[in-house]
Amino acid sequence: MSTASGRVLALKGTLFFGALTLIGTIAVTGVMPVSRARGAASVAEPRVTSITQITRDGFRKTNLLADDSQLFVTELPGAQRVIARVSLPDPSRAGSDRSVVASPFSNLQALDLSPDHTKLLVAPIQSGSKDDEFWTLPVAKGSPERIGDLSGRDAAWSADGQHLVFSKGSVIYLAGANGTQARELYTASGSVFAPRFSPDGKIIRFTVSDVAQNTTQLWEVRQDGSNPHALLANWPHASTACCGSWTADGRYYVFQASQTVPHTLTLFTSLWALPGSDSSTSGLVQLTNGPMSFGNASLARDNKRMWAIGVQPVAEVVKYETGSKKFVPVLPGVSATDLAFSPDGKWVTYVSVPEATLWRSRANGSDRLQLTSAPGRVALPVWSPDGKQIAFVSMQPGESWKLFLIPAGGGSPQAVVAENGSQMDANWSADGSRLMFGDLRNDVGGLNIRLLDFKTHQLETIPGSQGLFSPRWSPDGRYVAALSPDNTSLKLFDFQTQKWTNWLVETAGTVSYPTWSPDSQYIYFDDLVSGEESIRRVKVGESQAELACVLGAVDRFPGGLGTWIGRAADGSWMLVRDRSTQEVYQLSLELP
Repeated sequence: MSTASGRVLALKGTLFFGALTLIGTIAVTGVMPVSRARGAASVAEPRVTSITQITRDGFRKTNLLADDSQLFVTELPGAQRVIARVSLPDPSRAGSDRSVVASPFSNLQALDLSPDHTKLLVAPIQSGSKDDEFWTLPVAKGSPERIGDLSGRDAAWSADGQHLVFSKGSVIYLAGANGTQARELYTASGSVFAPRFSPDGKIIRFTVSDVAQNTTQLWEVRQDGSNPHALLANWPHASTACCGSWTADGRYYVFQASQTVPHTLTLFTSLWALPGSDSSTSGLVQLTNGPMSFGNASLARDNKRMWAIGVQPVAEVVKYETGSKKFVPVLPGVSATDLAFSPDGKWVTYVSVPEATLWRSRANGSDRLQLTSAPGRVALPVWSPDGKQIAFVSMQPGESWKLFLIPAGGGSPQAVVAENGSQMDANWSADGSRLMFGDLRNDVGGLNIRLLDFKTHQLETIPGSQGLFSPRWSPDGRYVAALSPDNTSLKLFDFQTQKWTNWLVETAGTVSYPTWSPDSQYIYFDDLVSGEESIRRVKVGESQAELACVLGAVDRFPGGLGTWIGRAADGSWMLVRDRSTQEVYQLSLELP
């Protein structure tokens, strides 16, 4: 499993998109299909009347903010984020202009645009920091200014420009626009991001991410901290909803949520409109309905247009060749992640992108066989020691991750554990007789590490594993490595002594995708902090990590469980390179 912080980073830019099927590079015109959650179709309702592509630069994009004449979008033309200014199309000429907003920061993202459209609320991104400082950056001339001593994950101004709402971990804070008089407003049961004031300033809506369940949900709370509650109760897509904003008049709240394409079982992300004062599904209307995923909507003040980022995810698994110091495709032409080679190195299994289905092929990519079908989303496949079975986790829409087994030659997936809860990170014993995995059951104490004996069908919990996750069984079977709840240190369990010890107690940041060395002497992990991609390792019996391999710069694909890393059959390191296209589109609206 990736780290919890890795998953939140994937959400932080509010590009929480599911899979999609894209019909080429498009400039869509005409009416997009829409539907109400319920109610008579004849009633006048919000709809998108046309869609026009604005940008064609090929850069990855996250936060999008709209002025009526220009857009500000956080882009990743390289390894660092910049804020691009994009002019809106002028009918008298073709295309739009793009320029980078001048800034003293080498890596930053835009969070909000001031009500008078004169300055941006930005967060310079610092390596190794869980929270970012908040600054203002003039749109035209002037110098950036720090907003008090505030720091957090996300922030936004009130419509009158007098207040600032920001999130830090699971807590929402309210402060003056200059950063003074900050006070805690509400503590959620998950990570909070995308807080937004209603235009009248009375309500704050935000997104809560449950990392263990891999869900997001919309919430709201009044400005005085009263009446906190979840929105859209009993709505089928409520566990994928996130990242909304009000129209200028407060009549609608537009957000994004994932769903399945009818008749194809492919996932995509849609934009939805909810009456601004409503928290149920009675007036909910779907604005976009595929085949492209849209998210991160920003609305014009006249309520006749909005802008959003349309995404086509493409992932390329590459391995790092130390001799040439280059990344080489592992399965050319295949969009995939989460590769695992069979014990003899002749076969490989992988998860397709964007469909998130499980496939198996020969190591050279031939003899491809699809093993699972949508709507289940698959991750982290692992071969059995005899190469006959593959263990993997799968999540059905609205449900938690479950552990399954499937024959390598194809067949019906079989659930491993017939219990409520969530399972993750399958590990086989060397003889294939047992399976270890991380287990989350809120009714019996939360996170634990468990073992299933296939011969006796008995389940046991590793003593002292409460609160630990992402277990890794050493090849010699003696040790289990697991991550601490804060993702920054490793614990080591010795089956001979039946005791846990603190292993890695200091890291540069978070530990991601730990991997044992074949001789069971080291754990390697992805260094998510350094400016260039690198692998670190720590030896059994020691407590300090050391640099093992510098991989250099590569655009990482932000998968559903963070940025994946693994080892190829020849021992080289594999990463997933991001080949996705993300462009800004203008959507013309009718909002009755």
